[in-house]
Formats: sequence, structure tokens, C-alpha cells
Amino acid sequence: MRTTTRLAAIAWTLCAGLGAAGPLPAETIAVIGTGNVGMALGTEFADQGHTIVYGSRNPEGLKASDLVTKTGRGATAALPRDAAELASIIVLAVPGTVVGEVVSGLGRLDGKIVIDVTNPLTRSATLEFELDTESSNAELIQSLAPRARIVKAFNTIPWPQMIDPARAGGPVSVPLAGDDAEAKRVVAELVEGMGLEAIDIGELKYARWTELGAVILLNNQLSNRPNFDLHLRKSQERRP
Repeated sequence: MRTTTRLAAIAWTLCAGLGAAGPLPAETIAVIGTGNVGMALGTEFADQGHTIVYGSRNPEGLKASDLVTKTGRGATAALPRDAAELASIIVLAVPGTVVGEVVSGLGRLDGKIVIDVTNPLTRSATLEFELDTESSNAELIQSLAPRARIVKAFNTIPWPQMIDPARAGGPVSVPLAGDDAEAKRVVAELVEGMGLEAIDIGELKYARWTELGAVILLNNQLSNRPNFDLHLRKSQERRP
């Protein structure tokens, strides 16, 4: 499935010191949220051999049950706090405006990799998207869980392209921002395993720029301007 795209992605040498992607040992990954983004990432990570536990307020409900069935490969569902406790990697796939409340309810996250895929979006009087916070959601999460290893990722890509990158018609980049180099390497391998291109854009403070990029992408989709996808082409230029 998507063999050509995946091989091309694995051959990609990641920018800014991430190094080439390699096989990631199987992990238990908690996907907090059962919407389209949670579904896309959960099923894709399961396809890479990881064990998925979905965090849901109603883990025995029809929506969570259907998602567990769709994911297969031993996937389960639990309350968010229980799911987070079971996992070494946590994906926050919840509405961006409630991420602080959700993280506060997950318990101790010390040492865990937390992937923030959210954008703190609101709508203006003209119905355009805007950011609803002074700092990035990733920095908010880090302040609430100071010993967690936060990586901003996947917030600039629509969920259908997470499942099928080829529908973009060309390479699609996933910027990664975080202060923990090893955590970014792990997330980069998850990204590359999906047939996408991981780009290390630096420290967690740069996560805000990816959220601004998401605003531009979304507002273009609502306008008469051409739609576009994010592709940060690797430069061949030698720099001092």
C-alpha cells in the first residue's frame, strides 16, 4: 500500500539534523480524540505495527467501538487518563481550544512523548480563522506538563492526506518543533512511515509559526484563492 511513496519518503534525508528515518520499535500510542484526525493517525500508526489505545470520554460508545474495529491490530479504547497511562507516546487530536483542559486531565506525563496536532482556532466576525491564544498550544502543553517531551506535528496537513499522501499530487511536509531531539527523531520516523516528509524546524518556540501556517491554509480554502499544501523543499545550497 503506497509502496512507492513510502520508499521515497524513507530515502528522504531529514533536514536540520534529524538524520535518516529508520524502523521504530513497536510502541503503545494513546490517541486522545476519536475524530477524523485521531482516526487517520491511529490507523496509520497501527499499520506501522504500533498498538493503539484511543482516549475517549465514552470508550464503550458506538463511535469509539467503530474506530477500534476499523483500526484493528489489537486496538482498544479507554478513558483519556487511562489511555495516557498505558502509552509511551500520546497524540493530542482534540479541538485546539480545549487542549489545556484535556492535558490537565491526563495525569502525570513525565518522560512521555506528547505529539500536539492541534491549532487554537477561532472564527472572526468575517468568519475567517484566527488564533485564539497568545502562545502556541504546544507551549501551553509544555507549561502544564513540564517533564513531558512535546513535539508539534501534523497540524498543517488535512487528515485525508495523512491517509493518502498521493492525493496531494506531490510531496507534503510535516514541520516538527520541539526541544527534545530524540523525541523529534521518534516522531519523524512515524511521519516518514506514513509517506510524508518530516522537517525539523527547531525549538518548541517555533510551533507558533506552524499554527499561523495552518490559519493561512484554512483561510485560502475558504476563499477564491488557489488552495495549496505545505512543502518545504530541502535546499542543496551549502551554507557556512
